[in-house]
Amino acid sequence: MEVKQNNLIRSLKLQPLIVVIRLENKFFNTSDNKDNLLIKIKKLSNFGIKNIEIGWHPHPEWVDLISEIKNIFKFINIGVASIASKQSLDSIISLDLNYSMSPYFNKEIHIKAIKYNQLVIPGISSIENFKEALNLGYKIIKIFPVSKLGIKFLNELQDLKTKDIFFIGAGGIKSKDLKKLLRSGYDSLIIGRELQNQIPDKDLEIWLKDY
Repeated sequence: MEVKQNNLIRSLKLQPLIVVIRLENKFFNTSDNKDNLLIKIKKLSNFGIKNIEIGWHPHPEWVDLISEIKNIFKFINIGVASIASKQSLDSIISLDLNYSMSPYFNKEIHIKAIKYNQLVIPGISSIENFKEALNLGYKIIKIFPVSKLGIKFLNELQDLKTKDIFFIGAGGIKSKDLKKLLRSGYDSLIIGRELQNQIPDKDLEIWLKDY
């Protein structure tokens, strides 16, 4: 896990943004949905996006889909969002992803992930869980949701840490807020539902010109 954490930090220092694409419940009902997803990822790549997360899905074809995406888009750092159950964790083990994330801290899930060398970054919203995550060896922490916790909670964590920790902010972030949040102490940010159809708007296009 140490190597995967270091690799992700290096990637996010080059471009401190992850775009999340979540699949609809009925995504696997028609083949057109997969084609449209691949087109969407291609468009994001053309805009210069380098880190993309695909939401976990319980459908048995989901693993093959992620494997296909990894093979097609080798130049994009592909990860998975919403690893929050034993089922979701078990499904990613064979994929050997560079990274994945959980919406909250689940000690049982994280201990098993570490055992199988899977980087499942914990979502943190309390001081107690932050300390537990550090004790497990995490040096990348996701603060979620930023829209509610804001800068105050980040500053509290900054005061508590005893070593360098890489903070990723997620939850309700708009592209117009990227610069402000990065200046405020977040090392990287995740944007998803606030970006309509995951297509870069003018604010994000302007921001991407620096990366």
